[in-house]
Amino acid sequence: MKTKFFKLLLPAFAILMAVGLAFATEDEPVAQVAHYFLPGQGWQTVTVEDDCGASGNEACEYNGIQLYSERDFGSIALRKP
Repeated sequence: MKTKFFKLLLPAFAILMAVGLAFATEDEPVAQVAHYFLPGQGWQTVTVEDDCGASGNEACEYNGIQLYSERDFGSIALRKP
């Protein structure tokens, strides 16, 4: 009796739990940190949207200034699709 109960109810509970948790997750945007250089003030840090990355057609800019992944001109210039 006990084994029949577990053989039937345990897989059903696992499936029900998996379906319920699949709908409980949310897609939250991840804040990305970028850096830009201001003459006279040095490197500054700003938070940007998560579509800025290493590849793309359009440059990621902050107030018209190119954004970089690191505090160095030799680092990756961030771009967006």
